[in-house]
Amino acid sequence: MKFHYLVALMLGASLTAMAEGYTDGIEYYKAGQYDNAITVLNKNMNAAGTDKALANYYLGQAYLNKGDKAKAKEYFNAGIAADANCGYNYVGLGALDLLNKNKNAAEENFKKAQNLAKKNSEITVDIARAYYNADPTGYEKEIDKYIAKARKDSKNHEPEIYIFEGDRLYKNRNYNDAAAQYEQAINFDSDNPAAYVKYANTYFYVVPEYAIQRLEELLQKQPNSALAQRELAEKYFDNGKIGRATSQYGKYMSNPNHFPEDKARYVVLLFANKQYDDAIKTANEVLNESPNDLTLDRIIYRSLNELGRDEEALATAEKFFTNKEYAGRYNAGDYVAYSQMLAKADQFEKALEILNQGRANLPTETSILQQLVNIQSKANRNIDAFESYLQYMGMLENPADQDFNTGSGLALSAIVEAKEDEALRNKYAAIGLEYVDKILDPNAPNANLLLRKVQILLNRNNGVVDEDSEAAILKLMEVLDANPENANPQNPSNSLNVYRILYNQLVSYYDRTGNEEAGAAAKAKLQEYNDLMQ
Repeated sequence: MKFHYLVALMLGASLTAMAEGYTDGIEYYKAGQYDNAITVLNKNMNAAGTDKALANYYLGQAYLNKGDKAKAKEYFNAGIAADANCGYNYVGLGALDLLNKNKNAAEENFKKAQNLAKKNSEITVDIARAYYNADPTGYEKEIDKYIAKARKDSKNHEPEIYIFEGDRLYKNRNYNDAAAQYEQAINFDSDNPAAYVKYANTYFYVVPEYAIQRLEELLQKQPNSALAQRELAEKYFDNGKIGRATSQYGKYMSNPNHFPEDKARYVVLLFANKQYDDAIKTANEVLNESPNDLTLDRIIYRSLNELGRDEEALATAEKFFTNKEYAGRYNAGDYVAYSQMLAKADQFEKALEILNQGRANLPTETSILQQLVNIQSKANRNIDAFESYLQYMGMLENPADQDFNTGSGLALSAIVEAKEDEALRNKYAAIGLEYVDKILDPNAPNANLLLRKVQILLNRNNGVVDEDSEAAILKLMEVLDANPENANPQNPSNSLNVYRILYNQLVSYYDRTGNEEAGAAAKAKLQEYNDLMQ
């Protein structure tokens, strides 16, 4: 029998709507969310319209599923005290008896439950579930007996039969067949939240769009269901639909049966959806009631930063990083974000200090090293930047082409800074050239990479051309010459200035080495490109 139909029979149609609060708790229980069920049922226990017998039964079952038999018994007995004619709580006591290895007492309680609710197929399925939870193989005969009875009494229309069968299949990892059983439950009770939620949770990783569609159908049928609202928001989020998740969570927040921790979750979604003002406002609301929430304080300073409120963002981040409650709990993103704010305010030394703290606390986080390289480069500490980058490269299992490309550029800057240190120039040049050669295709050489190679070789020798740099320059000229557009004055992306600078270098080199023929040719080409630049 459908649960909502049972409520109508027991309480009358006028009370059904009033009882919506506690039925949210029952929905959470049936969806397998026992902690949420306990919270909502306790919250609504003394509300007008709450059936205390049923509320206590589902509280007892929630605790029983969490392994707290003493609490479960307390609530089942409270349910019987509230209404001794409600058969459900005797099922609960019988379930306890089975777990305590007292089958005879269990059967007496199950018999009493069935006598109080003639042909109530939901109670019959709950009895089968009690046997299953106690020993699925040892009580297989009893399980089959009660499921057969539920099928007969309901003419196969009781949705709890199919939810139970789906749960059994799900536990055995037979997910497709489990989903089919949950869908059967929906077919026989299109208002059954647990069936929709279990179907969505089972089928989400197969066809997420269809799982979401089912939850949307549920919410249309039960727009005030906290379970439906929350589950749909979560599925939107899991499917990367951040905007929809945020909007849906906002609606769920207006439900009186939302959980306090969900408001913090909502803040995260607001931030992810770039609703920074709303994220700050909602985060402060939560913090006013429960201060020192690291995630919410993190979102506030990052939201302020995203909004361009630089002074506020920096002050808030400073407060965040000096909060003793948060010591040892910062993540890599915290160190990176704070250092970016400090660098933006030209506080480079402070930024480097924060990043070095991050490295000490989180030595395996490559993102902190990457940011350290960025800040050191912005502060024109190019040798430090390259040394940090070498540590970063040492942490990568399979560096990408872009990593080598970036490294060669950093090597060049470090070589320039090491102008007075020949040994250091040679060391960095060797690494920079190695990086270039790793990504330079000899069959189709890239002009930009060849130029980088030339620059490294020239700066290795403080601007003096040698045989290695001569060969690299000539190779670069060959590649540039293959495309006439590089020498076209009308092309805004031409390479005329590169030609001019490098031929000027070659002229000096050939003059110094006495190569008159090559020098004359280089001078003629230099004049050609100078004329083109007029």
